[in-house]
Amino acid sequence: MKTRVLVHLALFLALAVVVNYLESFIPLPFVGVKLGLANALGILVLYYYGAKYYAGFGVLRVLLSAVLWTGFGSAFLISLAGMILSSCFSLIVKSSKCCSIYGISIIGAIFHGIGQVIMVAILYSTIYLFSYVLVLTISGLVTGFIIAGLCVLLIKRLPIKTISYKEN
Repeated sequence: MKTRVLVHLALFLALAVVVNYLESFIPLPFVGVKLGLANALGILVLYYYGAKYYAGFGVLRVLLSAVLWTGFGSAFLISLAGMILSSCFSLIVKSSKCCSIYGISIIGAIFHGIGQVIMVAILYSTIYLFSYVLVLTISGLVTGFIIAGLCVLLIKRLPIKTISYKEN
């Protein structure tokens, strides 16, 4: 990995962790619903640097957030489950080339919520939380669309030629 790539990824990661923390202060009407602004940085990593860096970026973001703010309890496991499921489906959709950045972001947001519900159901041994998937799916549609729009604007401002590096 070139030094320039490492520096860019570190900056994206630091910014994502800070944005994730700041976003916790934004009040939203439903429990467990967030805008997911830090996910915009993950999508940029996916587009600029590829799948390998995207997967590592997500794991490191969750780990750093746990180290700095939440600890390694249930919140960490819930966040990690959402990130893993979201990343898997985002990568599948991106590699199939069937969706635009909007589809990738929306799929990621929806499956992040589903992953979190699955982990909560496992941790608390209850299936009743699956009724909340509808709320998270609707919010995932909305927030995924918003985050994709933000990514489109950011990609226009940060041209891929000046920032990206993909190994052959």
